[in-house]
This record gives sequence, structure tokens and C-alpha cells, in this order.
Amino acid sequence: MQTTRWFRFVTLGTLTSLGMAIASGPASAQVPSVTSTSPQAVKPGETMDIKIRGGNLNGATQLWTSVTASSVLPTDVPNNGTNAAEVLYRLTVPADAQVGIHGLRVATATGVSNLKLFVVDELPSIVQTKPNQVPANAQALTIPCAVDGNVDSLVRDYYKFTVAAGQRVSFEVLARRLGAPLDPMIRIIDAKGRELAYSDDTPGIGSDPQLCYTFKDAGEYVLELRDIRYQGGPAFLYRLRIGDFPCVTAPFPMGIKKGAGVNVAFAGAGATEAQPVPVNTAADSAFAWLNVGAKSAGGKSSGFASVSVSAMDEVLEVEPNNEPAQSTRVNLGGGLNGRFDQPGDVDRFVFTAKTGQRFTFAGITRTQGSPTDLYLRMLKADGAEVAAAEDTGPLEGVIDYTFPADGDYTLVVEDLHRRGGPAFVYRVVIEPFQAGFMLAATADTLNIPLGGSASITVTSARKGYDGPIAIGLADAIEGLSATPTVIGPGRNSVVLTVQAAANAAPGKVYPSRIQGTATVGTAEFKAIATVTEAQKVAFSGLSSPPPALGGAVTMGVNPAPLFTLKTEPAEIVFGKDLTATVKVVATRATGFAEDIALTLLPAAPPAEQLPPGITAALKPIAKGTNEIAIVFTANNTAPLGAFSAAFAGTGKLAAVTAVQPVGLRLTLQAPYSLKAELGEAKVQRGQMLKGKVVATRNPAYKGPIVLTFKDLPKGVTAAAATIAEGQTEVEVVLTAAADAAAGAVQNPVVSGEGTAGAAKLPAASPAFSLTVME
Repeated sequence: MQTTRWFRFVTLGTLTSLGMAIASGPASAQVPSVTSTSPQAVKPGETMDIKIRGGNLNGATQLWTSVTASSVLPTDVPNNGTNAAEVLYRLTVPADAQVGIHGLRVATATGVSNLKLFVVDELPSIVQTKPNQVPANAQALTIPCAVDGNVDSLVRDYYKFTVAAGQRVSFEVLARRLGAPLDPMIRIIDAKGRELAYSDDTPGIGSDPQLCYTFKDAGEYVLELRDIRYQGGPAFLYRLRIGDFPCVTAPFPMGIKKGAGVNVAFAGAGATEAQPVPVNTAADSAFAWLNVGAKSAGGKSSGFASVSVSAMDEVLEVEPNNEPAQSTRVNLGGGLNGRFDQPGDVDRFVFTAKTGQRFTFAGITRTQGSPTDLYLRMLKADGAEVAAAEDTGPLEGVIDYTFPADGDYTLVVEDLHRRGGPAFVYRVVIEPFQAGFMLAATADTLNIPLGGSASITVTSARKGYDGPIAIGLADAIEGLSATPTVIGPGRNSVVLTVQAAANAAPGKVYPSRIQGTATVGTAEFKAIATVTEAQKVAFSGLSSPPPALGGAVTMGVNPAPLFTLKTEPAEIVFGKDLTATVKVVATRATGFAEDIALTLLPAAPPAEQLPPGITAALKPIAKGTNEIAIVFTANNTAPLGAFSAAFAGTGKLAAVTAVQPVGLRLTLQAPYSLKAELGEAKVQRGQMLKGKVVATRNPAYKGPIVLTFKDLPKGVTAAAATIAEGQTEVEVVLTAAADAAAGAVQNPVVSGEGTAGAAKLPAASPAFSLTVME
């Protein structure tokens, strides 16, 4: 006898709508999760075994990495792929792989895991050996190396190493930059217990420490590593790097142009030791970011930086440019790259602008590893300041300026606190103002049950555009589709629902992007939703997640849910003071007949669920039934336009809770529109003119429409007319008196009045021409 068992598993949805969406189906495990890897890095040009730890990893079918590499699940490892707590993959990394921070995910038949950050690194990996929590038990290291370990609560980790006299060694900890909650600090201690060097939060890289130190004397030294708050535990992971790499935090320039060969230098305490790296990208390169490794002359290991890649021209400042007469002349538009070489350094760029041109000047520093806190000022030719901007929260300042007159203008760039040095680089992106929007999604992972749906909230930051924004998937993915969704006029968020076909392939990683499209003016405008803010939360408050990973919402497929939902119709049309009814239909799995409660999404805040002035009378789909009618009502303050709404259905079977979302299109229109059809629109004095008035009805209004003609020629009257309930036209008769004023009148209209309960529903036709003939 064959039996079916129902198990609980998790479908990840939005962070702000469902928090964690839960679905149910015939599955043997929950969605996979990754908490750590061992080692935390792979080496370019080598094949390495990487052990991935977490939960529900049994039955792993794919390892996805953001670095170009090939992976296999080795069969020569006993029981590999059967342990829910860990799985081992053999990863082959090409020799030209970009060193730096990357991401990986694991897929199983029950979905795709969270994004886990790891490193491509030339340094050999060593595993921490405990106990090493007192100096006497310090773990011995041979330089160069990188230690993968974790800090326990209320303890310090110690490592000892030997150096030659005059040897310069670099130390850094990758912890928060890999998403760990650890806030590390390091100390270098000599044989007498004296502190030689200390690093906590290195400017530009957040809470991770980094230092380069030259040892005067040969001998054995000790490194102490702890959490600055003395916190710790299995999740407080770190990668301690020790080698000859230069201590860098950012590239210089910070942006390069596609198709142009550029020597990329570096910024940071060890910038003068880093050798420039030639970087060449194709003119049609799809990359928006490149990891670049920094090495000292003859060095074996690299520091890390990420450079922006775009189609715009990039300019380097030319020193000296502190004084007005020394300003670097540039074209208006492109990227400006500079460095404040010493405290108090000021950079000036002069350009020519035309009357009425509107440009934005956006500073970029901390998101790419520079500690610079930019202060931007715009000056006229006479030196008078016309605009200024400094940082806003985690972002640098933006000047949005319309030039009032032809002439030269100067952009003055400085650090707000007058700091300077090899780390203080910056980039200013200058672009013509373009009305549009930016988008953000509230999660970077979405698991969708077979034949079912999952939801994610998309928010917009509008810039000079208040109209509708169509939201969907930017890339065609076989088996996955999104409900047509729109952020309505004046709205700033929407819940997008994504469906997996019943035959979609499980066990795969589906990198995807969410895109917004709108017609702004006469041109099409598109934007890809970022997931940076969601990643900051997922990565323990990491201030600047890897930018190359910030544009993808990765999707997976997991087993079928207890039920699925759809709406009939998929779109409802109504308007002010009108109602519309939609049927929510459930398709139930065999054995599930319980109530399905319906709620609006997102769960909070309620103001984001529906446009203002609109309510929905939600009721559950009762036990043993498969549908329910939901009435939407709009009052007279409701806006007109295209909008979207979403429900979440929640059902329970024993200990299993299932949640399924469904999207619905809302179109709010006027109750009706009128058009007068009067043939040639000419009437002889003393004669009648017959025609008709046609109503195009909103499907939510079927009531009578009482017509009145206004602004007819003097001496012309219209007989009373009403478009009957449910009808779309009526014959009208115009009569011209014998003494009616001859000639053409260009502005007559037909006014209509309908009623919905106590509400009056007025409308008017476009003006038409009527001529009285003598």
C-alpha cells in the first residue's frame, strides 16, 4: 500500500510582507541553509574540496558560485550528499579567477539556500586548532597563511608566528565582510607581552581590522584576536589573513570605462606598496563590477578591491588643483576620480554648462571601501556658491542642479572633516538628470513551490516621475513566471507574486532579476531592483555588501503546497464610489479540506496594502469549499489608475502551516465616458437634428445616466434623454428655433449624471462643434 506523508518545509518569501512564507507539500526536508564553509576560501588555479555546513543539505543537486568555476559532488567521499548538516563539493577554480569576496548557494529538491559569502584567495588555508585561548596555547602559524576559525564568548584566540628582522607583514580579518556577526580586533604582542600594533575598525572596510607592520627584531610574536564586545559562538566566524599583501581597501580610479584599458591603482594604508594592475574590459562587457587584486612588487598574496565598470568616460584629477586657477578642466558628464593626498586637500573641476541644463553630481566612496566623507560644492565663475551637498545616511551627497546661464562652473570636492592620505579616494558621477526611479527588493532569495506561488515586496524611490511602474522578471526563466504587477501612481511599493509551473525543474539555482518599466515622458525607462538593503540585514549589518551580488533575486523550486490560489478574473475594474467582486479560487491537495484564511499583503504597514480609499471585505475560504467572493469598494477619494494588490492564504493541516500568495490587478477608472455622435453636426433653423450619445461604461457601473446638453448655440435645445440601466447609448434630438443664432459653436458638451447609492457620478463628453444653418 502506498501512503503519502505531509511534512513541514519553509518557502522563503518577503522580509517585510510575510516575514517567512511557509508552504507545505510532500517533502522530506526543509529548504537548505548554509551557515559556513571549510575552508572559507578557494585558490585560483586549483581543485579543492569545500565542505559546506548548514541544514537540510542532504540530496544536494547543485553548487552555484558567483566566481566562474566548475563543481562536482564527489562520489569517493563516503555518504556524501546524505548528511543534512553538511555536504562536500569539489570545486575547480580557473587560474585567472578574480580574487576577493564571492557568494555561493546550494540547491536541493526542496529549494535553494541562502547566499553565503566566501573568498577566492591565494593564501593557503589553515583550520583553527583549539584550545588557543591563552598565549601559552597559541596556535603556531607559518607565514603566509590564512586561518579559518571562530571566536567563543568571553575569550580571545591567540596565534604565534616567527619573522625575520625588518620583515613587513600584513594582517587582516575577514569577518563582517563575510556576513558574520563578529566585530573583531587584533593586537600584535612581543615576547615580553608588549603591544606593538593594534587594529579595530579599519576606515573604509567597516568593522574588520587590517594592519601592516614592519618588525624591527627577528623572533616569535603573538597575535590576539577577539570580538570587541567579547561576544562569540559558532556563528562568530573569521578568516585571519597573514601575508605580504598590501593593505588596501579601494581601487583608484574607482570607476573604469568599458572597452578602455586602464591601470588600476589602489587606496589604503598600503597603497604605495600596491602595484597598478592593467585591466581591460570588452566594450560590450556585461560586468558592472570587477574584483581586482593588489600585490606588492614580488608579492605572492593579494589585497582586495572592487572597481565599477560602466559605459561612461572616467577622468582622473590632475594635481595641483587646490586653487581656482589650477582647476582640472573636464567635460560635463562622466565620472571624476580623485584622491585627497594629504589632510586639507581640496580638488576642483571646472566645466562649461549651458542655460537650462540639469545635471546630478553623485558622490561615491564608502560603498567601494573608501573612508572619505564627501562634501561637494558648486561655484559660479565669480566664486559664489550655488549648491552644496554632504552625505545622507550611508550614502554620499548628491547635487541636483539646473544651470541658470551659459558659462563655466566649478565643482569643489573635499572631505567633510578635512582628512586626507592614501586611503581617501572618491568618485563623483555626473549625469544629465533623468526622471525615473530606483527599485529595491526585500529579499535576495525566493523559493517557490511547484505549481504554487511565493511573494516578494518591491519598493521604489521615485525621481521626478509619479506614474505607474510595471514590475516583472527581467529574464525569461523556463518554468517560472510573475503575475503582471504595477506600482500604481503615487505609490511606492507593491507585492510581486512569482509562480512555478507544476513541471518546473527542482534542484536548480535560478539567478533572476526583478525589473521595473515605465514610460517617462516619451521614452521607456527601466531599472533593476537591488537587494543590498536586504543583504545588509542577512549579513549581520554589513554596511556595504559586495556590489556585484546586489542585483539578483535568486529563485528555487520546492515541493508542491497544500493548496494554490488564483483569482477570477485576474483583473478587476471599478472606480470612485463603485465596487467590484473577485473570486478567490483554491485548488487543494488531496487530503486537505480545512479553512483557508485570507489576509492582505504586505502584513505591515497596512497603508501599503491597498491604494487610499479602497477596502476589501476579506472572508476565508471555508472548510470543504474551494472559492470565496471578495468585494472591493472605493470611496470618492480613491485615485484612478492601474494598481496591484496581493492576498496571502493560510491553511493548516495538523502541525503544518501553509501560506500561498496570489496577486490581483486593480484598475480604477471613471464610471463612464460620453461621446456625442451627431453626424455632420449641422442643423437648419426651425429644424431638428437627430443623433445619439454613446457611453463607454466602467464594468462596475451599470446604472442609468441622465444627460444634459450644455453651451449649445443660442436658440438650440435638447430633449431630455437618459441612457437606461445596462445600456450604452440613447437617441437624442436637438431642435433649432426659427430665430436660433446662425453659425458654428465650438464648445458644446454633454454632461451625464449617474448614481451609486447616495453618491453622484458625474461625467462630461469632450467638446464638439455644432453649426446652425440659416
